[in-house]
Amino acid sequence: MQYDKNRFKTWALPHPLILFWVLFPGAILNELILGQRLPKVMLIDEKSDKPWMERTYIPCPHCETLHDARLWAKGNALGHWFGLMCPSCHEIIPCLWNIFSLAVLAITFPLWYFPARFFRRRWIKKEKERLAKDLERPLIQARSINWLLRGTLYLGGFMWMIMGVIPQVWEVLNGREWDWIMMLIALPIWLATGFVWGLAMRFFMNRKAKKADRHESD
Repeated sequence: MQYDKNRFKTWALPHPLILFWVLFPGAILNELILGQRLPKVMLIDEKSDKPWMERTYIPCPHCETLHDARLWAKGNALGHWFGLMCPSCHEIIPCLWNIFSLAVLAITFPLWYFPARFFRRRWIKKEKERLAKDLERPLIQARSINWLLRGTLYLGGFMWMIMGVIPQVWEVLNGREWDWIMMLIALPIWLATGFVWGLAMRFFMNRKAKKADRHESD
């Protein structure tokens, strides 16, 4: 795909943040359960003075259209188990897979293969309808997102439920006692983890290009 390499910086493997998504075990929940996918290639406009979130683009290798990455944010961030659909040509934009997600998919192959083939066409139809609605809505602004709140309550709380509460429920169902101390100890740990994640997201999503780079385009 042709694009201005003096203007756009490519994010793809082995970029550290992309590599983190591929190797982080927690991404299993995002990919397999929630359907959140990360494209194999993202382009960052280094000449723009907008926040990082508002100058990130996802290229479609089929029709070579650059799409604002915010199309797949907020209400349209989840449910993309088969990948990201290009709004222009309706082809699937290649996405990454977490290595642990691939391991789970390989082990459970007989369970999901035929249902996935059956639901793929329905998903494509729904995805086209969903994209049509999202294209009519204004794109989300970086300053409107409270990343600290999202990280602490949403991510931290969600991970506490998955890693702290559900295992305890499983223990009780198997005739063991509920370990309240362990569950309560896990709560502040996961909330702190979510807070740090939110802090990092706040920094990256609102980060602007270096002034020197912007002046080069003047």
